[in-house]
Amino acid sequence: MADALVRELNKLGYQPVFLPRSGVKPPELYSYVRESQRLVRLGELAEALPAVKTLKPTKGELGNIELHYTSSKKLSGAVNFLQAALQCIGIGAVPKLDLRFAGANEFSFALTGLHYLSVDPLRLNQLLADLNTTGIPAEHLEEGRLHVAYEYAYASELLMSRGDKADFEAGVEGKVGEFIDLGGKGSVSVASSSTLKFKGAAGAEAAFAYKAGRLVREGRGWAMYPEQVMRGGLTETKQPFVPQPAVVLTVE
Repeated sequence: MADALVRELNKLGYQPVFLPRSGVKPPELYSYVRESQRLVRLGELAEALPAVKTLKPTKGELGNIELHYTSSKKLSGAVNFLQAALQCIGIGAVPKLDLRFAGANEFSFALTGLHYLSVDPLRLNQLLADLNTTGIPAEHLEEGRLHVAYEYAYASELLMSRGDKADFEAGVEGKVGEFIDLGGKGSVSVASSSTLKFKGAAGAEAAFAYKAGRLVREGRGWAMYPEQVMRGGLTETKQPFVPQPAVVLTVE
């Protein structure tokens, strides 16, 4: 996923992630092994804490994420950026992405139709005393590795247009398939003479990022911390807990 998009998601408190399956919902249990940059999905939190079945995720809307890409030389960078952004709507590697029709090296991208599913961290913390970690390998129980994804972010569309908002140099109406082939993983259509619209496959809701809280042993139980305290001299600030900033994690 392109660096600018990763930074934007981190600022919003999200960990970007490539998930091998669709339909995931919070809360879920993960472990991050920093030494090898491995993200391990341990499963639904309800398997280790049945009481969370009483918590129903709430759905809300997120503002669109708009990003700008400029390359003064080659289109390959813009193609890589587009491929990364397509991951956010559940479209993986595609057979063909040819942007020569655009007649430009400067593009604007917008993830639209963004929404989230979330479980209140406070409600989760009220239940964590009964968390059963039986069966979870010891390596994942070390402090800082185990965390709960309490919110997932989803996107349904990606819009791509020239950065100067001018029309594409080669008219793509009726022949977009000559330039872009998604291999049946989604659809692409002409929204206007200067904008293409990409959509993921129908019914395949793909999460592209999550918010998490770090699990820490406290006495005989556990507590979840969605924020981490950053100390500098005599001052301290709180930042959202992100398992690995500036990186898109892939789940094993």
